Amino acid sequence: MSHGGVPHHAENQEHKRIGIFISIIAVAMAVIASLAKNEANKMIVKEVQASNGFAWYQAKRQRTYMNDLELNRIDFQLAGAVTEAQRKVLEQTKAKLVAKNAEYNKENEQIKLDADKDKRSAEVASHQHHRFEYAEVAMHIAIVLCSLTLLTDTKLFFHLGLAATIGGLALAAIAFFEGREPVSAPAGAGTPVQPSPAKH
Repeated sequence: MSHGGVPHHAENQEHKRIGIFISIIAVAMAVIASLAKNEANKMIVKEVQASNGFAWYQAKRQRTYMNDLELNRIDFQLAGAVTEAQRKVLEQTKAKLVAKNAEYNKENEQIKLDADKDKRSAEVASHQHHRFEYAEVAMHIAIVLCSLTLLTDTKLFFHLGLAATIGGLALAAIAFFEGREPVSAPAGAGTPVQPSPAKH
């Protein structure tokens, strides 16, 4: 080592500090990767729940439509010549179908609200997942740049690695706090209706 160079022990100390910094980045990257995976799983679960909810909503609507057809048939029969006993049976059946349709309509309001909420949650989770992934990529780049500092003793790589670290942490923070915000209901959505027990 020349007299004008950096003392060997000082250089070792600097390398140790950079090594510790790389270790901290690796820990942060592992946490960010775990958060990204969690949001990906959440996105899948919410998409499945939303899909099931909309399918159930359509099934209820189909049942309501079939009941409406039956009600039309009953009205047609009642308009014709029927005995008193037949009229009584038809009117009882009609009352049950009307009550069932009212029940389906009430249940469908809650089913649709829940499905819409799950869909919005899936969209939020998707945005978070992508931001966490970008943050993880930035942390990977930071580790590579800081490692180049150890190999080349060029401070520029460390400064670039520090900038990549800050960028990655900023993206992760944005994704994390975005997920803490409540999912807002769409405009015009009414007050959730308490579902009654489903009857088949």
